[in-house]
Amino acid sequence: MKCKTDNFFYSHGKLLLTGEYIILYGASGFALPTVKGQSLSFFYDKKNIKPNLSRFLYWKSFDHIDQLWFESIFQLPSLNIYSETKKKTSIVLRNLLLESKKINKNFLPFENGLLYNIYVKTKLEFPINWGLGSSSTLINNIAMWANINPYMLLDKIFTGSGYDVACGSHSKPIIFRRKLKDKKPHIISVDFNPNFKKKLFFLHLNKKQNTNESVKYFRSIKNISVKKIELISSITKKIPFCKNLNEFEELLFLHEKIMSNILNIPTIKELYFPDYLGLVKSLGSWGGDFVLISFRYGMKKYFSKKGFHTIFSFDEMIL
Repeated sequence: MKCKTDNFFYSHGKLLLTGEYIILYGASGFALPTVKGQSLSFFYDKKNIKPNLSRFLYWKSFDHIDQLWFESIFQLPSLNIYSETKKKTSIVLRNLLLESKKINKNFLPFENGLLYNIYVKTKLEFPINWGLGSSSTLINNIAMWANINPYMLLDKIFTGSGYDVACGSHSKPIIFRRKLKDKKPHIISVDFNPNFKKKLFFLHLNKKQNTNESVKYFRSIKNISVKKIELISSITKKIPFCKNLNEFEELLFLHEKIMSNILNIPTIKELYFPDYLGLVKSLGSWGGDFVLISFRYGMKKYFSKKGFHTIFSFDEMIL
């Protein structure tokens, strides 16, 4: 895991193996921090500070191939948007910075009543359409910079459970649960190194989902039984102890069946890969991003024929 310094912060991406959606109702979920993540670095320009001149925060975001994909300039100390290349992104970012300032009054500091010019750079290590947590890694990095609780910041702007934020600061898979009463995250780091790991792969569907929209849809679903919530949590807790691939697959097949029943939509396997003999498990929001698949002979040829060519081994993707 990369360490933070005074002006550099780093968070890992995420994939959610169990508990998608139902984790919002207090179920335990098994989450996997990814090898690739996002960094944030900054510096305060204290040179040539002159009275009565405007101060600015200059923000630049780069993708995995070092191309600038977003840029914005904010006036200080108001954080009003002075210029931007993506309006919606700039508004969300401004809200994150303003909420961080509300939580920690000392964030974005003044010196003798004058604010410095601030230069910020973020760098993604994965394509932005991969759905590995471009937002959650940003939230965690800003929270570290502002020295605040990342879950408080998350709750101010987004509607997720926080498992993705937790992955940002962990270097091992975690069992994550956020109790409904106190909303405190309960996190257990897990050593997950099964003897069948080489038979697990991640397939990219190239259909990135909007997490907030997915959460809104799920919250519209009524009458989710306590029994189903407990069953999902039970599956989550059994996953790290699977002794063979067959046991692992059976648990996740059951998980998909339960979630399909709750969501009242077909599984990804039923929709796209009904004749594949191995596992196809949704990860996080249903319908896009990555899925977990288990090895069968002819696997790559099978998915390639269907137009899916991006496949990673477990070790290539997961810490």
